[in-house]
Amino acid sequence: MFDFGGTLAFLDYELLAREFSRPGRKLDALTLELAEYRGRAMIDRYMMNGRAPDVNRGYEEFFREWLGAAGIPEEEIRECGERFQKIHREATLWRVVHPGTREALERLKRAGYKLAIVSNAEGQVEGDAHRFGLAEYFDTIIDSHVVGVAKPDPRIFRIALERLGVAPGEAKFAGDIYSIDMLGARAAGIDARLIDQHDRYDWVDHPKIRHVSELHRIE
Repeated sequence: MFDFGGTLAFLDYELLAREFSRPGRKLDALTLELAEYRGRAMIDRYMMNGRAPDVNRGYEEFFREWLGAAGIPEEEIRECGERFQKIHREATLWRVVHPGTREALERLKRAGYKLAIVSNAEGQVEGDAHRFGLAEYFDTIIDSHVVGVAKPDPRIFRIALERLGVAPGEAKFAGDIYSIDMLGARAAGIDARLIDQHDRYDWVDHPKIRHVSELHRIE
């Protein structure tokens, strides 16, 4: 099982750097990408604060902290958020599929594994998976907007398990946000690995991988 954004397909940081740059403040893609770790730390703190969290509010906290860490002033963050959402509605911003991703999925399919996407999204994940040539590898694609339940609620993982016809102990999951993906999978009894491309997710102690090809090695 795989998350979609930040796991199979990544933000177009080059495009966002151009969109969020201003006269006298030129952003670059790597700055934005590394600053996103600050956003992940924020959403983890929010989701794990001991109160009943609202996952949508968590994503808002993530976005604000991320852009602030990239050097965008507070007064511009709302404008940037509106621009982000407009572009995302027109054509998803999680559009960059890293080298080796399709090959890793192909190896798993050839080895006989059942594959699923389990994503918090707005109803577009299946279409995006087709657009990027990934859908053919998956037996089922679970979009939180479609099924009506979102990670970290373990019920979304149970939907995937039921569709695949496997027990929790037979499944593995990869995702990029600890409090959303790892804790949700754990609550469903699924072994999970945290995507950490730049080895900077250092505020939690959890097994990490850099690429989906490392989730399940096939000799």
